[in-house]
Amino acid sequence: MLLQDRVALITGAASGIGKAAARLFAREGARVLLADVDEDNGRDVATEIVAAGGTARFIRTDVSKSADAARAVRTATEAWGRLDILYNNAAPTRLCNERDRAVHELDEAVWDTMINVALKGVYLMSKHALPVMMHQRHGVILNTSTVDALLAEPAVDSYTAAKGGIIALSRAMALNYAKHGIRVNAISPGYVVTECQLGWYENPAARAAAEALHLTRLGRPEDIAELALFLASDKAEFMTGSNVVIDGGFTAFKSQPQAAAETFFRTEP
Repeated sequence: MLLQDRVALITGAASGIGKAAARLFAREGARVLLADVDEDNGRDVATEIVAAGGTARFIRTDVSKSADAARAVRTATEAWGRLDILYNNAAPTRLCNERDRAVHELDEAVWDTMINVALKGVYLMSKHALPVMMHQRHGVILNTSTVDALLAEPAVDSYTAAKGGIIALSRAMALNYAKHGIRVNAISPGYVVTECQLGWYENPAARAAAEALHLTRLGRPEDIAELALFLASDKAEFMTGSNVVIDGGFTAFKSQPQAAAETFFRTEP
């Protein structure tokens, strides 16, 4: 029970990594507020957690809107009296899969949506959570980035920019708030098979190409959730300002096999 009696707010919690983290945090004793724009799936996950004996609620939250971010933080503190963990995980991943492009082909609206949700959302959620944590003299903020922020990949330029900003912002926040007892770390996953990406991996050529880019296997949402659990717990009290890569060896290569990369990115789901 690494998070016994802690209160955690997880964005993007209706699916993928956020859902896996919500389930795991609740099993480890946390009271979890799930925040997402996907009301149906978000409520289903919260109901599932409660049915399994955990404590969870759902709140519809558009993290790109300050009022929604403030309401989510307020809901957690009013329900449970505190906020110990903020896990900023929301991102328009489906938009990245379907409409992200290289800069000269990138629609401005796609750029704006990606930056507003993936990067501005981290700022807004943190902006409203930090005063609570500063008053408590304790808190943990986790921000989901990606290996794309470390190794450029073809034609996902808005996603790469937003996620790179998250790493820089995480370091700045770690510096600014350490004196208040608040730790801030980023997590950079590699390829993780989530609901919105199943179309890619059901294609044998795409899956084989993606697997060739790893030393172990493709990631599962639960892999990332386990790392988040460690970083959110007191076992990681010496860690702040870090960007932790969890990618099955994807970034261990000096250069990625070009044929595999090209096959993956040119294959339609």
